[in-house]
Amino acid sequence: MKSLLKRSIVLIVVALLGAVITSILSDDGFSFQGASDILFMISLAMLLIGAALHVVQTGFFDGIVYSFKRFLRSSTKHQMIEEDKSELSYRLNYDNPITYPILIAGGFWMIITIIIAVIITSS
Repeated sequence: MKSLLKRSIVLIVVALLGAVITSILSDDGFSFQGASDILFMISLAMLLIGAALHVVQTGFFDGIVYSFKRFLRSSTKHQMIEEDKSELSYRLNYDNPITYPILIAGGFWMIITIIIAVIITSS
């Protein structure tokens, strides 16, 4: 739990620094709205990457991997029927420790930038 929080905080700080540096290096110079827009794009990318890692990690594609392994191992129908009787291991052992910190940091900055956008547009 502690390492999850530490990784999330590190990713939150890295995303903020990346947005500020990118905004400073842009042609228009630093602006609060520009930094907020860049931070929103970074958080969106983090959420997409984290969601993709989570889908792979939870085993969504295990059935497809199993089918390909089964098809490639046997070329005749008789062999496929025999392999059905003996269970093939098709569960992927994939555990990435950065999946949830990416989702947490991306979600955090997504919510913050939406609040900032509402404040900017309402004033």
